[in-house]
Amino acid sequence: MPNPPPTLTPAERFADILWYLAQAVVTRSAFGLSQPLIVLIITRIRDAKQAFARLAARIQAGTYAPRRRASTPPRPPAVQKPRPPPNPLLRKFGWLMPLVPGAVVFGGHLENLLRDPEMAALLAAAPVSLRRPIRSLCWMLRVEPPKILARPARPAKPRTPRPPRPRREPLPPYRPPTPPEAPAWMQNWPPSRTRWFSRTRTRSPPRTV
Repeated sequence: MPNPPPTLTPAERFADILWYLAQAVVTRSAFGLSQPLIVLIITRIRDAKQAFARLAARIQAGTYAPRRRASTPPRPPAVQKPRPPPNPLLRKFGWLMPLVPGAVVFGGHLENLLRDPEMAALLAAAPVSLRRPIRSLCWMLRVEPPKILARPARPAKPRTPRPPRPRREPLPPYRPPTPPEAPAWMQNWPPSRTRWFSRTRTRSPPRTV
């Protein structure tokens, strides 16, 4: 009776998926895929494979420890170099599918691997460190990443309070200028609009017999 095939670990299954995916990308050179684009895709796959293999080995050996940021005084702002513009190809969810139609098979294998309990335990041991390589592959193969690898929500920027609006002073009542040669009884005539309006509102109507 032949011996049963050995059970592969999640790290070995992950490496096999990426190896066959890289081979599928290389074969697309015969179908018009440019050499610089193939190098870009292979580099991304290789970086994710190596980063996952290193972290998985440290987790299984019990030597993994999450990094702790030391409380150091803030550094003075340095002159930042302008970043190159992002590749518009890599900004689309599942951008590898139109270039390599057979990649949909490896996306299904990756999705099944992420649902494996052993793989879930491996991700839970180092979610921050494994977030970048796993999310990069999920974005490439149109696979929803596990919730444990979700990016932390950015804190909302505090809103600066608006200064209070200045209170407008009421306009003085309109009064047309009185010529200086007018008699004394015309100096205060006509009365202001506010005063005349209040008198007309409070005056009682005439009585009818």
